[in-house]
Amino acid sequence: MDWRFWKAEKRQEEARNWPVDTHESIRQLLGMYQGAGAPPFANWAAPGIAFASDVEAAAQNGVKGYQLALWFWLFAEKHGAIAARMARETFCLLADAAQPSSGDAIDALLDLESRLARSVEAISAEQRTFSQEGQAVELPMEFFLATGALRFMPDSPYAGNAGASLHGNDYKLADCFRHATEEALSVFRPMIQAVEFDAKSLPNWKWSTRPGAAERHLQRRNGNPLFPLHRQMVTAHDVHDARIADNQALHDIRSELNEVRHAFFEKPELPLNWQSYLENYREQVDRLDERRLVAGGQNASLGEAIAALRADILATWRAEIQKNRHSLAALDQDEARKAERRTLLYGCDWTAQLLSHGALIPTEEVVPALLSESPAELEKAVAGLQAEPRLHETLAHCRTAAHRLVGELRAAGRNFPDMAEKLRILDGAPEGPLHSTLDGTPGQLPA
Repeated sequence: MDWRFWKAEKRQEEARNWPVDTHESIRQLLGMYQGAGAPPFANWAAPGIAFASDVEAAAQNGVKGYQLALWFWLFAEKHGAIAARMARETFCLLADAAQPSSGDAIDALLDLESRLARSVEAISAEQRTFSQEGQAVELPMEFFLATGALRFMPDSPYAGNAGASLHGNDYKLADCFRHATEEALSVFRPMIQAVEFDAKSLPNWKWSTRPGAAERHLQRRNGNPLFPLHRQMVTAHDVHDARIADNQALHDIRSELNEVRHAFFEKPELPLNWQSYLENYREQVDRLDERRLVAGGQNASLGEAIAALRADILATWRAEIQKNRHSLAALDQDEARKAERRTLLYGCDWTAQLLSHGALIPTEEVVPALLSESPAELEKAVAGLQAEPRLHETLAHCRTAAHRLVGELRAAGRNFPDMAEKLRILDGAPEGPLHSTLDGTPGQLPA
């Protein structure tokens, strides 16, 4: 990101020895943030600026939260967004350890600061300019940041009242944001310059709310006795690598989608074999969407982009057959079948990843991964396996291997919640003909 309001000129920076270790640097940052008189957070207010008691808390929290966010933005500039995210998770976990529940509050504050910064960044120069006595006056970016903080900080007296007058507090708070930015950068620039990122130095992390496929499998393995002991050990370094892989998977899909979109729209007219031509594009887009579902993670915007291109392809298709009711009905039926199949095979993380060609779940961990799903997700997985004839043999293998694994672990004194229910779900699936069409030897799981 390139927020203009914190690209201030460099001022004299404090000369001191800053930690090189990531974890130690984050611990020091937490001490500065929680400390009563530690700069830059102690210097959040501009000289000569004071607020009424009902405004001061929101103003202080907004500016200090913004200063804290600056540290992570600078960290991301140097080490990347994924590393900065893990640093932020560590910071919030350390805050929780020092003061229970404070980590979630800080995390929410940083989310708010990021939303405010993005909204301010989107404001054009024209939107910031007004006329005063015939002269064009451009409001500084800090003014809009201050306005947003006063309108949206939960503890602000103006929160939820868009029409309320801010009584000049927006101008005063804008001065504080400018001052606090200079104070923070003078401390944080050398601090960030010194620190090196090494995920191995981080003792813990938070799992993503919507993990990608690689991180999702780490979640299954972590401390899970269904897996071999050496696979139960997951580190922050593993999580960092998994997130990089998950991010790259979505990046690759988006790049390929852009290529397909460009190829589709660059042709001004349909060829004579237009139906096979459009069918080919629909298949390409469907494969990209299947890969998106396999990849998981925060991919809603990518899904919307894929759906938009797919809608354009189908609109072109329907325009060609608009007078043929039989062809339109056949296309709609085909679309319904595709949607049903996609729901069955890609509606569960485990099934989607099983069908991936990227070996997201190692063959020897397919059954432990399946038994790690919730009963509701397991039901989806079984429904998908049962609906696809080529996966019937896989389902039979999973039943047998699941009973064997659970029996061995129970004999070793291990008991699992919901395991009886999960085995019942596996056993309750109707037996289908085991004529697999998988590549390779009978019983082989798809890569």
